Amino acid sequence: MSSPDFRKRVLSDDDLSLIASEVPALAELRGVRPWNRDKLWAAVLDAIIEAETKSAREAAQQALGAIQALDAIDQLFVRHDR
Repeated sequence: MSSPDFRKRVLSDDDLSLIASEVPALAELRGVRPWNRDKLWAAVLDAIIEAETKSAREAAQQALGAIQALDAIDQLFVRHDR
């Protein structure tokens, strides 16, 4: 199996926003549209801190897992011209 060519990153911030908007745990959080990674992380962390019920804690944990997956996608497939 050959390794992928990570120099050919093809996703954009708009793509990440679209992906995040389709994840139920993230769809309604600030930072999804328009894409703002920092605001989305803050919203997820706020959800974790403010979760009082079991279902709210579970939803916050789902959001945390989803944003971690998006971070991995961001690192591998989004062009960062810095």
